[in-house]
Amino acid sequence: MNLLPELPIQHWTAYGVGSIGILIEWRAYLLTCGIAFRRWSAAGAIFWAIQYFLLNAHTAGLTMASTALRTLVSDNLASGALKHVSAIGFVALFALLTLSSWQGLVSLLPAFAVINTTLALFYLENRSMRMILLLSSVAWIVNDLYWQAWPALLAESVAMLLNGYTIYRLLTPES
Repeated sequence: MNLLPELPIQHWTAYGVGSIGILIEWRAYLLTCGIAFRRWSAAGAIFWAIQYFLLNAHTAGLTMASTALRTLVSDNLASGALKHVSAIGFVALFALLTLSSWQGLVSLLPAFAVINTTLALFYLENRSMRMILLLSSVAWIVNDLYWQAWPALLAESVAMLLNGYTIYRLLTPES
């Protein structure tokens, strides 16, 4: 009796890589420092991009790889014209990636998630940014269900809970 589903080695490899991304992402969401959150989140995005490519989810893979770069750039641009140009550039990049890797309406899910997150990262402070990221999490969860990206689904679901916990901690004054 085989308890594990019969999946190609490519899927098991993808799930392994995605599991590493889980640990990194959870670490990111527990950090109250916005800068540390961005750095750890970018590292997790790299692992998830690899997972999506292994699952042939091209829109999600290209988008996630670009989010790693976007997240790091948003950390270094606090104000000025370069911040606005960068934000617009990343929104345009994500729209172009969606169009060039179109796989039907499901491609709108990662597109919404990364554009929403881009605007939050570039224009909102830590607590407000995290609140808006909850909407992006919902889009990624639906995308992960569609592509059967189970490690990413688990990670995003728990990340929503951890993000909610950290938002609560940011709202609660220390005793």
